[in-house]
Amino acid sequence: MVIDQMNELLSSESEAQAFSRVKELFNQLFAPGRMVWIPRDNMPPLSEPGEESYWTESGRGFGIILSHKAEVFGILELDDLAFEQYKERYLALALPLSKVCSMAIANARATEDRAKTQHALLQAARIVESSDDAIIGKTLDGVIVSWNQGAKNICGYDRDQVIGRSTSFLIPSGQYDEMPQLLEKIRAGQSAGSFETVWRTSDERLLNVSIQVSPILNDQGKVVGASSIVRDITLEKQKVERERASLNAQLQQAQKMESVGRLAGGVAHDYNNMLGVIMGFAEMALEKVLPEDPLHSDLMEIQSAARRSTSITRQLLAFARKQTITPVVLDLNKDVEQMLKMLQRLIGEDIDLAWHPQPDLWTVRLDPSQIDQILVNLCVNARDAIEGVGKITIETKTVTIDESYCADHLGFRPGDFVMLAFSDDGCGMDEATLNQIFEPFFTTKGVGIGTGLGLSTVYGIVKQNNGFINVYSEPGKGTTFRIYFPRFDGKSVESFLVAKDKAPIGLGETLLVVEDEASILKLIAKILTPLNYHVLQANSPSEAIRLAEEYDGRISLLIADVVMPEVNGLQLYKRLKTMIPGLKCLFMSGYTANAIAHRNMLDDGVNFLPKPFSKIDLTVKVRAALS
Repeated sequence: MVIDQMNELLSSESEAQAFSRVKELFNQLFAPGRMVWIPRDNMPPLSEPGEESYWTESGRGFGIILSHKAEVFGILELDDLAFEQYKERYLALALPLSKVCSMAIANARATEDRAKTQHALLQAARIVESSDDAIIGKTLDGVIVSWNQGAKNICGYDRDQVIGRSTSFLIPSGQYDEMPQLLEKIRAGQSAGSFETVWRTSDERLLNVSIQVSPILNDQGKVVGASSIVRDITLEKQKVERERASLNAQLQQAQKMESVGRLAGGVAHDYNNMLGVIMGFAEMALEKVLPEDPLHSDLMEIQSAARRSTSITRQLLAFARKQTITPVVLDLNKDVEQMLKMLQRLIGEDIDLAWHPQPDLWTVRLDPSQIDQILVNLCVNARDAIEGVGKITIETKTVTIDESYCADHLGFRPGDFVMLAFSDDGCGMDEATLNQIFEPFFTTKGVGIGTGLGLSTVYGIVKQNNGFINVYSEPGKGTTFRIYFPRFDGKSVESFLVAKDKAPIGLGETLLVVEDEASILKLIAKILTPLNYHVLQANSPSEAIRLAEEYDGRISLLIADVVMPEVNGLQLYKRLKTMIPGLKCLFMSGYTANAIAHRNMLDDGVNFLPKPFSKIDLTVKVRAALS
């Protein structure tokens, strides 16, 4: 029976199984009343080096140290032996037996370690084989020695087609092979790292691949080969290229729009000066001609044409984001609701107008007239896109834009915004049309039907107010504009218009008018002088300063163009104010300038007269500035 137990012990497959059988054997031979196993980490200090056994404190047993080849496993302590008087004989038998048991435990541990290693290797082999990535083993000369299923799936070659070959056969003609250089670095004990290259598959396709090269070490830590983990990144590269192309297209479009905007703004500014002269002198001429005079109708045609031209320049300035605006804090829902009846009349009875406001909308800071411009232009655009019966939907919503959204949309920035969405179920637009809709004078309508300034005006207003605009459209599926205005923390206010019916009369005040355009300077003097104003005329800032120094009376108001040679209007006003305490000012221009405007918006309290202006516009503004 003991022999059988010894055979079982020697055939143990794990350390735990060997310990269990050792205990069974010692229990069978010595029948202790108490048997305790003390692992190596819990062993008490030995009294002498090389000690193999000791007597228990009770004196009725002994402890045996189990060790093999200088490796200590622990102590097996047997106490309360049934035949205490034979304990010395028992110890003499137990000592050589412990050597055999220790050897059996060591063998069982080695067997268990081998089994674990084999299992781990098998698992690793399975992982390597089942990996979607190509895992390729090579000698230091670059010869392939292992080729997993992932490599076959990526490159198309079976294992027997590549073993013994160099990976250079995968490199297409004209492509640089980096592998020899990396293998040289590995032979020198340096890190190889990763790189991207192009491989040719068995069916002649070209793949973008990412390769991570690492050394293979033997048990002594010597480099004996190299492994490559190869990943197909073709789809990722294509996606990146598409995104890059999209961002480049957006950037080019933005740059193009900015360039066209600068051109449009400059043209509109100069054109406004001329329109101002035409309108002003036509208006004064009409006052001198009786209605039944044939010249009266001609002057009316001149004045009408000038006003229509003013509308075009206003749209150009809106696109160029140089339109003069006076923003207030408002509730967008209220302003849109006030426009609904007018918009319904504009689009006609065949088109249904739906309004879906979000309650408790955040406030925004905008010029109310610009909201009207946006809604009218979008309604006209939608009306022309709908054939017969259709539907237009206007809605508002609060939106928070995060960094990830901005990463995919050039020109956007994170934050809280109020969205104004405008949708129609009209004919929609193709991609080519979408890329041009905001350009001034671009139109898909027939000759004489549209100017091509409607959507460019919307674009300019949105950008001028630091907002964003997105357009979604497909042919036959309608169009949706989503406009985002920055949230403003403030209370809403009601906007109102001031009625103007006739030119106010002056009180004898002296006005200093500074304008580098001689015709406009002459026009202003001809309008104001008959209205009981004394007008000093200067065609440059330096002449204005000279007149102010030489004039004996009091100058009450400075009327100055914003953009002039030498210094701008605001700089001139600041200088004259030191000479004339209490001097008031009225600025005028075809577009605003940074001198009096912050981000193209007038600061609160600044009097401004946009060009071109009528006689009523000028005189009302002058009176308001003096008051």
